[in-house]
Amino acid sequence: MKTEKQKQYPIEGILGESDPVVEVRETLETLCNASNTTVLFTGETGTGKNLAAQTLHYNSPRAEEAFTDIDCASLPDNLLEAELFGYEEGAFTDARDSKEGLIEVADGGTLFLDEIDSMSLALQAKLLSFLESREFRRLGGVEDKSADVRILCATNSDLEKSVQEDEFRKDLFFRINVVNVKMPPLRSMGDDVLLIGRHIVSEFNREFGSDVSGFTNAAREKLLNHTWPGNVRELRNVIERAMIFVEGDQIEAEDLTLAPPSRLDEREQPVGNNGFQFALGQTLKDVEKAYIRRTLETRADDSYADIADDLGISKKTLWDKRKRYDLDEVVDR
Repeated sequence: MKTEKQKQYPIEGILGESDPVVEVRETLETLCNASNTTVLFTGETGTGKNLAAQTLHYNSPRAEEAFTDIDCASLPDNLLEAELFGYEEGAFTDARDSKEGLIEVADGGTLFLDEIDSMSLALQAKLLSFLESREFRRLGGVEDKSADVRILCATNSDLEKSVQEDEFRKDLFFRINVVNVKMPPLRSMGDDVLLIGRHIVSEFNREFGSDVSGFTNAAREKLLNHTWPGNVRELRNVIERAMIFVEGDQIEAEDLTLAPPSRLDEREQPVGNNGFQFALGQTLKDVEKAYIRRTLETRADDSYADIADDLGISKKTLWDKRKRYDLDEVVDR
């Protein structure tokens, strides 16, 4: 008998009939019984990597144990290490008690590391050590602990490129890339845009107590012609807004507020002398690189110290980022 979570996250809940989506479902079905295998989910932001990870967990033999997830980009590295591995009393200033890390909390279950490329090289090394031995130490601890945890990872970055640029450990990349599940962008899924859109309409009908039957022909054409840089997340937001303001029993083309392609499809679009725009769906790393490039270009006469101070970083950090992002050609200082 299926559990409530299994009913909530069925494999067929990965919606779509296009070849890339069918391949994702088939891969997840195969991986369900390989419950110790590390899996790397790759794809643009908003393509459903978290959903796929939960679907894999709740259809595996680990389904009755915890699914624990963390966005590695949301915490500074020292806090991320404490969250993952836990700490002992007195390990740092505010450590008044010992605390289990997420690896311990997820013992027997699954730990999902989203945006794993945000980890520092030092923390990557510690994670690699755990993946190899299944043993770890809490911060400030001397006792080796063990945990039976399936590790799932996700990124919207090109990890192979990060390895080449010495921003991600090669050995960790090979260790987590046992199976790579590539989540397709919405623009490559053809009529699946409409299938997923109808499903989202049904969800909001239940939430809002409304009775919208679907889309007019003009609305369907508008959905199919959009490039969806934010993927399914963007589609959901667009439909939610349309459902709030729709007046009839069908969503009209004018109910769909889509961001202009000229604003979203450009990697970087300066505005005037002091403005800056960036494309939705880019990684924080892409945005940071573009913003630092723009700042260096427009402030060529200012000192590194002044630019770094305005950016809120040290002069050394600015220099390191210039080297990391290969921005030497921008300005010769």
